Amino acid sequence: MARLSWDKAEILQTLKKLYKEGKDLSYTQLAKRMQPLVSAAAYHFGSYRAAVEKAGIDYSEVVRRPRWTKPHIIKLIKQAKREGADLHWSAVTKRGDELGRAAFAALQKRLFGSWDRALHGAGLDADEISQYRKWGKDSIVFELKGRHRDQEALNSGAVQKEDPGLHAAAVRHFGTYDNALRAAKVDPSKIRRRQRWSKEEVGKQLKAFSRKHALTDAALRQHAPALYGAVLRFYKSVAGARGAVGGGKK
Repeated sequence: MARLSWDKAEILQTLKKLYKEGKDLSYTQLAKRMQPLVSAAAYHFGSYRAAVEKAGIDYSEVVRRPRWTKPHIIKLIKQAKREGADLHWSAVTKRGDELGRAAFAALQKRLFGSWDRALHGAGLDADEISQYRKWGKDSIVFELKGRHRDQEALNSGAVQKEDPGLHAAAVRHFGTYDNALRAAKVDPSKIRRRQRWSKEEVGKQLKAFSRKHALTDAALRQHAPALYGAVLRFYKSVAGARGAVGGGKK
């Protein structure tokens, strides 16, 4: 038998890469595009399925996994909007249905890169959806616990800037924001003792951040939410901060 050009490590690495990019990894579809890879996978691992599973991918998911496209995701968002569904990220990703899967798919770089951009693609205002989502005590506590776990800013000022809907709902349902924190098992006094931002410190951290990431709303929200809140307090917008400290990466 002729020697195959693919080795095991290359096969697994490629399968993982394709999966992360949201490509269709079903046997039939991949064979149409990359027959040598499929053949090599079967040769080295005994079967194509065994290779997929060795790459840490659930083969049953590969079989039924839809090929996500921007139009399809937008269609699902618009349909959910007509039905009056809560389109806030926390609500959508807990659904466990096609829309929930679409939300995670939307994060792929080849699609939207973020759920907010997917909402904008469907003609919706992401900030408005965040502000007017359907809040209840359980969802408020869930959100506050999530922010605390992810080490995001939880002081009143930062939350009012970053998620005004959450802050308003916390006060409305619990009487005070501190009461909402206590319900989430977070000590308000410890939150108030956390780092006090200064304009100098914000500028310093922004310069460090810009060496690794683009100075955009999306990048700051994703990688440095506490810094993002401080930017809004001191500069009113990321664009204003970018002008003050330099553009960094584009």
